[in-house]
Amino acid sequence: MPFKRFISPTRQSGNRDAKLIIIAAEGTNTEKKYFDDLVDSYSAPNIHVEVLNRIDAGSDPETVLNALDKFRKQYSLRLGYDELWLVIDVDRWRKRQLSNVGSLCAQKRYGYAVSNPCFEIWFLLHLKSLDEYSDETLQEFRENKRPNSRHPRTRLELELVDLLGSYNKGNPDTTNLLENVQVAIERARALDINPEHRWPNNLGTRVYLIAEKIVNRR
Repeated sequence: MPFKRFISPTRQSGNRDAKLIIIAAEGTNTEKKYFDDLVDSYSAPNIHVEVLNRIDAGSDPETVLNALDKFRKQYSLRLGYDELWLVIDVDRWRKRQLSNVGSLCAQKRYGYAVSNPCFEIWFLLHLKSLDEYSDETLQEFRENKRPNSRHPRTRLELELVDLLGSYNKGNPDTTNLLENVQVAIERARALDINPEHRWPNNLGTRVYLIAEKIVNRR
């Protein structure tokens, strides 16, 4: 099984009132830590958010999609009410692969929250607007390369280190991010100039679609 056992929130009668938002992410640590911390900061009884704790090694879009499929088969969900979301990055996968998975998500009525080039662009939007950067720097963000093959950090990770003082991809400290989540939502929405496309073609992220459901769920 690709994730640890999920325990659905129910009343003692066994009837569940809370809306479920289930998230399966490409990364096993970064995204889960952020969403778990976001939920802790914006808790409410009427919505239950669960990030699937994947224990397999696969991170390709098809494997992550399969985790949502298996979850849907195992647990009773209310179609049209509960939501399942796939969180994926652009930088490691072919466009055809992303397009095929996006089509499957649309057929299955799953949300598809893609970040271009990666989830760290969502973190950056908590801290700065992309308008504050030069065209040269924005191109570096798009390419998101490491300075050399031995360097452990990508360009966006280095930017987060500069802004936050440190950045641990495996266990990110979200303290200075969560206080600006509303700003990040608005910045990401402004960048999403082609919402009809399956993912942002330029720098941007659809993670804001999930975040605003959590932040505004009261």
